[in-house]
Amino acid sequence: MTKALMPVSSPPLVSIIIPLYNAEAYIGDTIQSALNQTWLNKEIIIVNDSSADNSLAVANQFTAGNVKIFTQPNSGASVARNYGLKEAKGQYIQFLDADDLLSPDKIKEQVELLLQHPGKISVCKTMHFPGDKKPQEGTVSAYEESFLYDTDNPVGFLIKLYGGYDNRGSMIQTNAWLTPAEVIKKAGHWSEFYSPDDDGEFFCRVILASKGIIYSTGSYNYYRKHPGNQSLAGNKSSKGLQGKFRSLQLKKESLLKATDSPAAKNALANGAMGLLMETYLTDKPLTTQLLNFVKEMGGTSYVPQLGGKQIELVKKLFGWRAALKLRQLISQFTANKA
Repeated sequence: MTKALMPVSSPPLVSIIIPLYNAEAYIGDTIQSALNQTWLNKEIIIVNDSSADNSLAVANQFTAGNVKIFTQPNSGASVARNYGLKEAKGQYIQFLDADDLLSPDKIKEQVELLLQHPGKISVCKTMHFPGDKKPQEGTVSAYEESFLYDTDNPVGFLIKLYGGYDNRGSMIQTNAWLTPAEVIKKAGHWSEFYSPDDDGEFFCRVILASKGIIYSTGSYNYYRKHPGNQSLAGNKSSKGLQGKFRSLQLKKESLLKATDSPAAKNALANGAMGLLMETYLTDKPLTTQLLNFVKEMGGTSYVPQLGGKQIELVKKLFGWRAALKLRQLISQFTANKA
């Protein structure tokens, strides 16, 4: 009597979700980067946010069985990512911005790690490169890399990332993560209001919903840096600043639900202080809200770097308010001289 063969499970499907808006110069390379992933069982979901340029025409050149393209009314990247999540069939989710790239083994290395650690999420290095250079000509920040490590403590990971322990925080760009769909289901989809920190707020919930973080040391997220920081993250309009504050309030709700430790409150106060440096001379009502937020969190000694030696000396001697006013005067003088 022959033994029955055990069924061989197929490798898990990975859904690569690309929100697309006016990126005709880059989207072809981005899609090709997704296609070049050595993890073979993948689907690529492109959500065109009603681009006004030729982005959709470029994307349509890649239409195939595992490349799916959808178009939505212009609603922003977060709405587009949620659209992608609704269409995704994968057990793992890779978000990829329309002007960025991934190293070929990025997804493969992270999937293999996550298969060994159910319920965790994986992160990799981010290589920053100028928009007119090859991605491999970029640099990995040793400082940013110091915040990437294996841990079973997602709360502690998040507090460290926000600078709650020693007032030294960092950021992790969206594409660096690979996340099980089940963890995203637990965390909830992207918040759809306009915010330059939509990814920070989303991954705050994702990290807290996970069982920990696995660091993929051999793979890269290639993050394109544009001249003049012409990106959502650099948006300092009133709407953008209000969106950042709303994201911070949601981070507070999520983090304090997990822990009300002094370090967690310090981390949140630090986030408010960073935003306060952007609002102090331009938005008095929002500045007042932020000052109250810092006070509610118990205060903080943290003040971000505001400029060169001259401005930092003024900050040290006379405080951050005086340093901000000096920075504004220097900026106005330079603009008038030009």
